[in-house]
Amino acid sequence: MTKAINLLSLIQAQRALGQDAFGKYAACFGIEIRPHEIDDLYSLAEQLQTPELDGHLFDQYYVGYRIPQIGKEFDLLRFGDNYHVNIELKADCESEKMQRQLCRNRYYLSYLEKDLFCISYSSLTQQFFVLTTDETLEQVESGVVRNILASQAIEEATSIDHKFKPSAYLVSPFNSPAKFMLGQYFLTSQQEGVKRQIMALVESSASSAFVSLTGAAGTGKTLLAYDIVADLARSGRTPLIIHCGKLNEGHHTLVNAGWNIISIRDMWRHQLSSFGPILLDEAQRIRPAQFSSLVSQINSHKGQCIFSYDRSQTLDDHETRNDIGAQIAAIPGVSSFSLSEKIRTNKEIADFIKSFVNSHRGLKVKDTGNIEFLYFSNSGDANRHLASLDAAKWKVIKFTPSQYNSEHHETYSVGIQATSHDVIGQEYDGVAVMVDQYFSYNLQGNLIYTGRAYYQLAKMLFQNMTRARSRLRLIIINNLQMLDACMRILE
Repeated sequence: MTKAINLLSLIQAQRALGQDAFGKYAACFGIEIRPHEIDDLYSLAEQLQTPELDGHLFDQYYVGYRIPQIGKEFDLLRFGDNYHVNIELKADCESEKMQRQLCRNRYYLSYLEKDLFCISYSSLTQQFFVLTTDETLEQVESGVVRNILASQAIEEATSIDHKFKPSAYLVSPFNSPAKFMLGQYFLTSQQEGVKRQIMALVESSASSAFVSLTGAAGTGKTLLAYDIVADLARSGRTPLIIHCGKLNEGHHTLVNAGWNIISIRDMWRHQLSSFGPILLDEAQRIRPAQFSSLVSQINSHKGQCIFSYDRSQTLDDHETRNDIGAQIAAIPGVSSFSLSEKIRTNKEIADFIKSFVNSHRGLKVKDTGNIEFLYFSNSGDANRHLASLDAAKWKVIKFTPSQYNSEHHETYSVGIQATSHDVIGQEYDGVAVMVDQYFSYNLQGNLIYTGRAYYQLAKMLFQNMTRARSRLRLIIINNLQMLDACMRILE
């Protein structure tokens, strides 16, 4: 747990204590700090100290804080009732680098909805720089910074993690297309590293180039893929997105703004050689004949193609058997990249889903109110409850029904519009899902569905649950085993 500390105490402890003792002291505040960073901190303190200085000037700083799941780090943060302060410590004096960092920090801290001072300090030149309202860098005297800190009404110590919700910083091209097109988002360091490598491949290749981008739900795979397409378009290229599914409202918003996006079913209508590079989104759902045609066309005109997909997000037997991921991996010379950092999904929800879909995992999840479950003994009452949920707070997702036969799950999803196929690649703050009596576990502990259904309902349930960013509600219908599973997972 990260706690606020007095900066002079941190500096003096490092000077006076041995390495092991200091490490233990810093760990009490959740601080990991290297010797050269202490030197920068010491230089900062020297510039701010005066004989008549109020001792509160150095109180209540969070040192090296990282936003959970996002990984965004701040050197120094101090919260106030009137405004917040962020100070970044630099050994050098590269103004462009300082400005870029402070602009990014302002973006992340703006979600706290309070006035903010973003300051950079160079220990090399012993100079302070403040980010202005128009996002330019202005050098100021130490007295200006001293007055900012002295005038701050320091906020009483609270849990800093409660201030930051990772989901607030994660922009979806589909659910927040306006923010996405305005560039009001940032990539994590892992995303940026993968982006640099992919951009280098597609920009420098003189022959066909195939790229595989994989990542589980919540890793920001779609945001990264669409960010790459946006950059390619800005550089004068004519990228095309082929979505392996139905286009959603976000897609249509992007299309109206000039993006080239088509559904996989319309691929045959377009001359692919007129576009490039091509992004095949949700590639795990493409049919083998379509896949062969696409690869053949890319090779014929020496184009580039990025396959973005998640093997675990298949919804029917055909998609599983086709194993398009293996076919992509078999393309000669394909370059593969994988995102592993979970950034979208609330960790509590992610851990709950892991245990729910495999009872042998044995994960226990602390109940903080983000996961809810309700039991009903009949589908009529369950359906009435679902109909009563506030649409502004909850996205109710039903299983995609068969086009040919009636299925049991349709009895409790009357009036619900959104299907598993409709929400592919999308995310919502609150998601409600249904679990009927035909769900159970096999001997390996894996979630299975024993009722008659055209699609793989266990996989559909998994996908529906992973659409949740902040809240998840399970409506359990006449299934005591699933109710017991929920109660065992949540502590």
